[in-house]
Amino acid sequence: MSSVARKIESPTGWLRPGPIVSRQPSKLLPALFRRADVNQRLTVLEIGPALHETVEFFSQFRCRLHFVDLFQESFVREQQTSLSEKDLRQAFKEQLRFQAGTQIDICLLWDFLCYLDDRALRAFNAALRPWLHPGTKTHGFGVHHLAIRLENIQYGIIDKETLSIRKRRSEQLPCFPHSQIEMHEMMNCFAFERGLLLPEGKLEMLLKQRD
Repeated sequence: MSSVARKIESPTGWLRPGPIVSRQPSKLLPALFRRADVNQRLTVLEIGPALHETVEFFSQFRCRLHFVDLFQESFVREQQTSLSEKDLRQAFKEQLRFQAGTQIDICLLWDFLCYLDDRALRAFNAALRPWLHPGTKTHGFGVHHLAIRLENIQYGIIDKETLSIRKRRSEQLPCFPHSQIEMHEMMNCFAFERGLLLPEGKLEMLLKQRD
């Protein structure tokens, strides 16, 4: 049975998750769970709110779930371009402050990296790095080319091959799409393992911890 270690609730009703509007198949998501044993203890970090279907999906594993909804943090949403990289790094560290000895096995970034400018991306990278280990697997979305316009949506997990899609009820964050080269340089705690170009021009990514 999984346990929710950290659940960030939106303070007002209008930010509560809306209904599932569609389902999206994923060919890369299964790789996160290929070696997962239902009796093996997993530590999962999701950058986003605790959605019902995601919690239900992970209930089949012995795992500890950390939900950290950085999409709603004011230092990301309102102050990102005015704060220094040092201040951003400290703010991310405060949000990613787990129990000593914690090691993230699965990290679900969704499209969060696309909403970070260069300084914020480096700051997030530095704050996340201490919690990773050589076996960490990470799933997220990037863009195939910088002109792609992202939809204001949030993701959940229905099963090992299917994502849920909801319309995000909060205002969309400013987008800062990055090329794969830029991502490789600034998000250097991860190495690119596999990528899949999606019809709408997004890039589904499977990442692994980089030594």
